[in-house]
Amino acid sequence: MAQEWLKKYLTMKPEVSKVFDDLEAYHDYCRIELCDFNPAHLYDRANINYKAFLDSQRPRKPWVPKGEYKPRGQNNYRGPRNEQNFSR
Repeated sequence: MAQEWLKKYLTMKPEVSKVFDDLEAYHDYCRIELCDFNPAHLYDRANINYKAFLDSQRPRKPWVPKGEYKPRGQNNYRGPRNEQNFSR
């Protein structure tokens, strides 16, 4: 009976294990990106480092081209550059 009580006592709840997993992931991010690590900044969305960590965890959207690429010519947006366009 003592072993069952001890086993139940030493197991972590899912909420606690999520906090430690997030803390470890944040620590790894700060170590790799060479930014300041402070455990108090975990879940602080006002902190710049934690915002960057959240952005790095966000899944990326696949890039889909919108239509075909249409070249605009020879980059002559203002027309041809010759003596007639300059006022001297």
